[in-house]
Amino acid sequence: MKLQFHSIIMASALLAVLLSGCGGGPSGVRVTEGNDPVSAAPTGRQAQASDATIVHISDRERLATIRNGSSFPPNAFLQTLDRGGNQTGFLKTRMQRPSGLRTADILEGEPSINNRAVPVDETERARLEKLYSDPADGLD
Repeated sequence: MKLQFHSIIMASALLAVLLSGCGGGPSGVRVTEGNDPVSAAPTGRQAQASDATIVHISDRERLATIRNGSSFPPNAFLQTLDRGGNQTGFLKTRMQRPSGLRTADILEGEPSINNRAVPVDETERARLEKLYSDPADGLD
């Protein structure tokens, strides 16, 4: 009986030591994704909660879903920017839904989730309008 009690105590102590080693900490194991440590401090500009950001991309349909994009009018041209402020693509907004997220067609580039969406300047808008006019725009 005494041997069985001693075995239970030893097994419990071993289990406690093994489980406490999984906690990580400053000198513990560092989890990585690809080449970037997950716990590393982010670089570049961080999106504010009120920024219009991409939350979903459909490569097959060339469609982006935008959070906080309700202020953009229909058929507005947007550029997408990564965290470093580098341009990743151009979008054209679709008609506004009554509520919820905003959708936009991906016109150029390869925007990614968490890219910011901002209006283009007048020069870029004129260029994009010539290239990507809606079929109804040319009918009189």
